[in-house]
Parts: sequence; structure tokens; C-alpha cells
Amino acid sequence: MRTIMRNRQLSVAAGLVAVLGLGVTACGSDAVDAGAAKAPAAASASSGQQAVPANSPAAGQGSALASGKATTAPGGRKCTAADLKAALAGGTGAQSPDAPGAEEIELTNKSGAVCTMKGYPGVDLVGDTGTWNLPRFQGAQAEQVTLQPGGKAYVVIDYLPFAGGGTVEFKVQKIVLTPPDDTSQLTVQWSGASPQDQSGATHPGTYVRPVSAKR
Repeated sequence: MRTIMRNRQLSVAAGLVAVLGLGVTACGSDAVDAGAAKAPAAASASSGQQAVPANSPAAGQGSALASGKATTAPGGRKCTAADLKAALAGGTGAQSPDAPGAEEIELTNKSGAVCTMKGYPGVDLVGDTGTWNLPRFQGAQAEQVTLQPGGKAYVVIDYLPFAGGGTVEFKVQKIVLTPPDDTSQLTVQWSGASPQDQSGATHPGTYVRPVSAKR
């Protein structure tokens, strides 16, 4: 009888030891896993890099953040008359009194910001007999022109010069130019190249082309 009771006590003791052993093993495993989970965060901190959440607006902009430079949208804002300086480009005009010529206006971005233009400017020839609003040359393809600070764009005025022979001369005193999509104006003095007065013609030989980045 004593032998049976002793065997039962030994069995219970062995069971308790086994249970305690499993508990210790499980706790040890959890400790190891927790340490492993913290390891990458510690490595990131030691490298001086800050993690960015995946849903943060800054996610995917690591290079910009690292360099400390802000990113800007391409293209910039619309150029206005306040951004531009207008002048006649050198080397343009009629080559002979009886041949069509072209006067070129140079537009320089005098502001400190990037700006863009696209389309036809408004061009008025102002003379001693009135104002002539030039038509557009429809055969040209308008392009977007992006001007960096100090950059230049060009507007070409094709014109038919006065050659006598019963035609009337439009004596130009100045050009008033309105940039595309703007209401403010620039004034350019124009002398030495007066066109025939075709201000009332359906298809005059004097017209304006869209803004271009090239001469």
C-alpha cells in the first residue's frame, strides 16, 4: 500500500515539473520574440533615419526629405504683364520696302519666379490715325512656353510694309501688347517699319503669331 502511494506522489511531482518546464520555455520564447521585434527600430534610430508611416503625405519622398529640398510643381504660374519686359528684338523688320517683313517682340521674365504662357497675345498698333487690333495667324500651332527667371519668349508680327503706289501708310507710334490670359498691357516703341493700312481688310497682310520659345 505504501508503495502504491509513493508511486502516485512521484507521478504527481513529475507532472508538476513538466508543467513548470513548459511555462518557463514559453516565457523564454516570448522574451526572445519581443527582443527581435524591437531590433529593427533600434537599428533605425542608431542610423539617424526617421521612419515615415506608409499613409503619411511624405511617404515616397525620401530623396527630397534627405536632401532638405522642397519639391515644386512643374510649369509654374501664368506670366502677366507685371512679370515681363517687352522690347523689339534686333535684326528683324522688312528686308525691302516691297517685300513682307516680320517684326519680333522679345519678352523677358523679369520676375524671380517661373511662369508660363500659351497662345496669342493681344497686339494693337497705335498710330496717328487710330488703333489697329491685329488679327491672329490661324496657321500657327500654339505651344506652352515656360520662362525661368531671365528667360525669353518671342512674338512675331508679320506685316506688309507701305510701298506707295496708291496704298495708305499706317504710321505706327507704338505697340500695345497684352500677354495671353492677361488683361494688363505692355508698351513697345516701334519706329522705322510702317505697314500698309489694311485695318479694314478681311484678310490683311499684317497679323500676329502665338508666343514661341524660339526666334
